[in-house]
Amino acid sequence: MGTCAWLLRDPTPYFLERRSTLLRVDTLSSSSDALSSDQLLRITAANGFSFELAVRRPAIAPTAPRRLFVILGGQRAGRQAALLFPDTRGTVVAAIEYPYHGAPNPKGIAVAGEVPAIRRAILDTPPAIMLALDYLMRQSDVDSTRIELIGASFGAPFSAVVAGLDTRVTRLWLLHGAADPYRLLEHNLRRYVGFAPLRALVAGVANILIAGPRLDPARWVDDVSPRPVVMINALADERIPRALVDKLYASAKAPKEQHWLPGLHMQRNRMDVLTALVDTVMALAQRDTVR
Repeated sequence: MGTCAWLLRDPTPYFLERRSTLLRVDTLSSSSDALSSDQLLRITAANGFSFELAVRRPAIAPTAPRRLFVILGGQRAGRQAALLFPDTRGTVVAAIEYPYHGAPNPKGIAVAGEVPAIRRAILDTPPAIMLALDYLMRQSDVDSTRIELIGASFGAPFSAVVAGLDTRVTRLWLLHGAADPYRLLEHNLRRYVGFAPLRALVAGVANILIAGPRLDPARWVDDVSPRPVVMINALADERIPRALVDKLYASAKAPKEQHWLPGLHMQRNRMDVLTALVDTVMALAQRDTVR
């Protein structure tokens, strides 16, 4: 019981301590084309915490500060999420690489050995987002009154946490997100663990190890109000039960809105799904109001 209590303690003090203060920003690479310019940066805090951030800007110099989209993509998406915006349509787009430093793509029993690194990456992701905002909001081409935080799939819980804690976020977008990490884990384990009692046990243990009850977006999303929350989900999503989507939406306070698109859950090889999500976000954002 003591171990469970420690694993499920309030993570907020850790988030704030880990964020620390911005120490330096190093440019790892840069490139440009006719539409945009790209930078890959390493953000480092005063306490040594560091991670990578990709930033994409329009190629044309701004005449006024621009809307900022900060994206936390799905699992293994990381900074590549910025590439989903080949044309940023006059905005600045930034995507955060998950601060995971364990073995790449562990499978089977090898996952057990990476649990400490996985847990650290999960708890380090919210402070990474806040530290990225520290840097991005100092940029002369960023409009500090239009800070859009996008949590997509695996990134939705972390984005809800940050939007709940950090009032600099002016609107929260949850794409293919849902409540209740335990039930999400149990649902997605059905492809691998057919025996229901064992599946429930594995999902329960995993949920505790990753601090799932503390990071459930349903616990944080109501703190975003009076800033708006926009949810966009897939009608044929095979990875998220509809009831968990509804639970997350019900947890948010007004102003909020929900949109449903055709198709399956987002993943890198489903470009039709990803393109529709990007187009929908950009179209809705241009309204600047939520019904």
